[in-house]
Amino acid sequence: MAERRPATAPEPGKTLPEHVTLPLLSLITRQSMDGDYQHVAERRKADGEERAGRRITRNTALVVALFGLMIVIAAVQTSRDAAATEEGRQELIRQISLERSDLGDAQDTISDLRATNGDLSERADDLERLEGSVTRRLLQARGASGFAPVRGPGVRITVDNSPDGTDDGRVRDEDLAMLIDGLWVAGAEAISINGQRLTSISSIRSVGDAIHVRTQPLKPPYEILAVGDPNTLQALFAESRPGLQWISLRNTFGFEFEIENSTSDLSLPASRRALLRSARVAEPEPLNKKEAIP
Repeated sequence: MAERRPATAPEPGKTLPEHVTLPLLSLITRQSMDGDYQHVAERRKADGEERAGRRITRNTALVVALFGLMIVIAAVQTSRDAAATEEGRQELIRQISLERSDLGDAQDTISDLRATNGDLSERADDLERLEGSVTRRLLQARGASGFAPVRGPGVRITVDNSPDGTDDGRVRDEDLAMLIDGLWVAGAEAISINGQRLTSISSIRSVGDAIHVRTQPLKPPYEILAVGDPNTLQALFAESRPGLQWISLRNTFGFEFEIENSTSDLSLPASRRALLRSARVAEPEPLNKKEAIP
């Protein structure tokens, strides 16, 4: 009989394996079940990998097909968008060209309008200067004709009947007319008698015992204002033929007569406008054929 050796005690801190510590029946059962499980797991794993491979292949093919379809759709859409974009680009270029053409026409129009405005401004300035010249000439003409009030230096004359009261010593209309003619000849620019402005058509007439200027009766003494150069007006009046005749009448009939230069400007009113009752604007006579040929 062999001698049994005592079991070797395990080293401190070292765990014994399961096949040593587990009971024999438990060990057999566990190892059998673990092998079955491992076998089944290996078969499932093989089948799963095959199915997974087939699924991956199908999924990959599906993804590739979808990706290709997306590429085709994107290409078609890109082609359509490119055509639309090109059409829009061409339309935009056409509109820009039209706008540039319209802008050029507008700029040309602005340049023409500026040139026209410059010409019109120059014409307006010329017309303004012409208007000023015509206005001055009109005013001068109205002043000379008696239809505008005037102011200026000149002479003041006072005429009255003879102090003796005789009929021959009474100043008549022709006497005043002679005096006025002498002043016009001496260079008088405007004349008034007792505030009545004389014009080129003014008449001095006697109606009964009174002298009338344009139907306005005058009473002596007669104050005559004559606008002109005071330095020469008296001398030229005395040298004129009407002036000499007036001086002769004054010495003959004893008229009272005083003439003096005005130390301040004389103010003469405007004459009333004449009312034309029968006169009318004459139509220009037509030129005959000989006068019409240049």
